[in-house]
Formats: sequence, C-alpha cells, structure tokens
Amino acid sequence: MTTRRATRRSFLKTGLLGLSATLALPSLARAADTLVLNYNQWFPSGHWSQADGLYKWFEKISEVTDGRVTLQASAKPLAPPNRNYQAVVDGVADIAWGPHGYTPGVFPLTEMVELPFITHDAGVSSRAYWRLWKEYFEPTGMQADVVTLAMHVTAGGNISMRKAPVTSMAGLRGKKLRVPTPVVGRVLQEQGVVPVSGSLTELREMLSRGIVDGTVISDELVTGFKVDEDIHGVTQVPGGIFSNSAFVIMNKGKWDRIAPEDQAAIMAISGEGLSETMGGLWQSNDLAARESFKARLGENYTVADEAFMGEIETAFSGELDKWKAAATEAGIDAEGAVGFYNAQIAELGQ
Repeated sequence: MTTRRATRRSFLKTGLLGLSATLALPSLARAADTLVLNYNQWFPSGHWSQADGLYKWFEKISEVTDGRVTLQASAKPLAPPNRNYQAVVDGVADIAWGPHGYTPGVFPLTEMVELPFITHDAGVSSRAYWRLWKEYFEPTGMQADVVTLAMHVTAGGNISMRKAPVTSMAGLRGKKLRVPTPVVGRVLQEQGVVPVSGSLTELREMLSRGIVDGTVISDELVTGFKVDEDIHGVTQVPGGIFSNSAFVIMNKGKWDRIAPEDQAAIMAISGEGLSETMGGLWQSNDLAARESFKARLGENYTVADEAFMGEIETAFSGELDKWKAAATEAGIDAEGAVGFYNAQIAELGQ
C-alpha cells in the first residue's frame, strides 16, 4: 500500500510538472519572439522629453506590436551625443534621439530649419518639418543608413547670460557663448563673439565655472537642465535666434527583423505624429519656463527690440543663401523647399 501511494504521488508530481512545462511553452515562445531594442540614454532620463515623450512612445510600440517589440533605455550612455547617430549606424545602439547639430557639417540640409525667426510654435513647425523631410530631404538619400522615425525642431532659442541681458550686437562682442549649432557659431563669431562648443550635459559646468558668459538656448532647457540659478539675464528673440533640428532613428538591421505588420504599426505612431509630440512638448514647456523666468528676473527678462532684431537679421542674412547653394548641390529645389516649409507652417498654424 505504501509503495502504491508513493508511486501514485510520483506519477501525479511528474504529470503536474509536465503540465506546468507545457503551459509555460507559449510564454517562453513569446519571450523568444520578443525583439528588445536598446535606446542610447545620453539625455537625463527624468527630463520631460524622455519621460513624457520618448518613454510613452516606447510603451505605445510595445502595445501596438502586442509585446513583440519592446524598448529599454541604457543604464549609461552607449555613445556620447556627438556619436549618437553613428552608434545607430554601427549597431552599438538600436534607437537614438538627438540634435543634428552635434555633428557639424554632416547634415547641412537641416540647417534650414535652424535659422532665426521661423520657430514660433515648435509643435507646428515639427509637423511641417516632417513633411519637408518626406518631400525634399529624404529623396536625396539623407539618413539612408538608418530608419528615420521622426524629425522635429525644438523651441526657438534666446540669449541667456550669467549677468545682465544683452540688448544689442555690440553687447555680445567679446563675450564667450556656448553655441548649439554650427550656424549660430559661425555667425556669432563673425560678430566678434567667442563661440564655445559643448553639449547640454556640459552646460552646467560651463556656466557655474564661468567658462562661458552665457549661451543661446531655449528657456525650457535652462530650467530642464537646472542651470537657471546661473542665468541672470535673458533676451527673448521672437521666433528664436535659432532652433535645433533633431532626429529619432533606428538601426536598419534591427528594423528588418521586425515583421512588416509591426513595422506598419510602429510607423503609424511615429512620423508626423511623433515629430509633433516632441516639438509640442518643447513648446509647452518653453512657455512655462518663460513665465517662471519673467517672475524671477523681472526687468532682466527682456524682449529684443526692433533695432536688435534688425542686427540679428543682418548678421544671419547670408546663411539662407549658403543653405540654398548647398541644397541645390544636393539636387534640391531650394526655393521650392523654403516656400514649402513656410507654407506648411502657415497652414498648420491656422
């Protein structure tokens, strides 16, 4: 009797283990079928562009693919900002987001959307930018070595100083300014400014140690990177003295491993929609930061007057012509592209 019971318990145990293993097979298969993409986390993970923008998009990707494609942010940067794009080309990272301007000279076409006075609403401009990209830039073969999932602009940049705000080009001469784009750097240098290159992650040290006298930057990045305590004078430039062009890209090899129906589902929540989301976040946070700045700085938060705006316009006047020459060489109808972008902004902004 004892032997028979033991045999029965052994049989039941074996059967239950077998059943358990059988039930586990589908979940194991699902795990094996899941493609995990690594995102190069070089920007602060708590910044709203990540937490409210890209991370929510990551969640949507998992939802629309029923978990077949998921994303995880790297615990530390897989590549620095100036190697961000190349890291995706090389497969060091699968997904990346970042400004084109961190690799000077590599993406000359993007400089068109970085010119002064044209970014009044980054959400609207980002929708227009995606359309410009599809219509004019992508056909040239730009970014053909990756899959482009979004193209957006940031809020228009202002002139933020460690001390008093500047009210004329003469007030900038001899000052050391951290510059975010090649266009801004070369124009300000021609005006007697000392341009200093450096990423946003380096900005706090630059300001706190007095390495620079100020920076051209959107208000929300000053507060977003918690460097506002080192800024005591801001000159707002309506439409921006510049705007950053930025990308969201994926490694082509990893994209090819995604089933066509999942690729379609991902593109449906990317493209123009994701571009607008990222630009819109910049815009809304910029407006909030602006009000905070005004409250703290009082009269030291000023708006560039007509004379200063004229000086800025004159200083940058040759940049559009330079861009048109480069665009024409790349096979683009330069006048058509500029007209298209402006028309899209006007239409979408209504």
